[in-house]
Parts: sequence; C-alpha cells; structure tokens
Amino acid sequence: MNEKFSKEIRQEALKLSEEIGTAAAAQRLGMKSSTLYTWKQKATKGIKDYGTGVPEKSYEELKAENERLKKENHRLKEDTEILQDALSFFAKSRKK
Repeated sequence: MNEKFSKEIRQEALKLSEEIGTAAAAQRLGMKSSTLYTWKQKATKGIKDYGTGVPEKSYEELKAENERLKKENHRLKEDTEILQDALSFFAKSRKK
C-alpha cells in the first residue's frame, strides 16, 4: 500500500492533535482535518498500521486528564463571562 504519510508522520500528527486539537493540528500541518480525524478514529480502535503507538490510558491517567479538562473548562467559562461583560460595557458606552 502506497501511503502518502509515513508511520512516523502519522504518529507525530496524532501527538500534535492531542496537544492542540485535531482541527488546529491539521491546519498547522497543511492537511485535511478529515484525514487526521480518520487516523485518530482508527488509533482509538487500535488499528496498528496507522502508527499511533499510543497505548490505552490507565484509569489514573483518564482521571487526571478529566480533572485537567474540568479545570480548563471552568477557566474558559470564566474567560467567556469576562469577555461578555466587557462587550456589554463597550456596547453601552458606544450608545451614549
């Protein structure tokens, strides 16, 4: 099978997608996000020829990641509230 991307490139792309998100990784790498989503899906199902090299996460790892994501979600909600308040403030001052 003639692959456009080597196993190593697929592995690095999947690592990057875990760090910054799939769509952002695909854009940064100049590839279709659908390709990266397919690799990610196949990696999740454990298909080895897509070269993930990513072992299943342990319960502790999943728990830690979940906590990290909860904290990040909370921070992002706070950021959104601040931005909405600022937008409201500037919209009111503009009408005067």
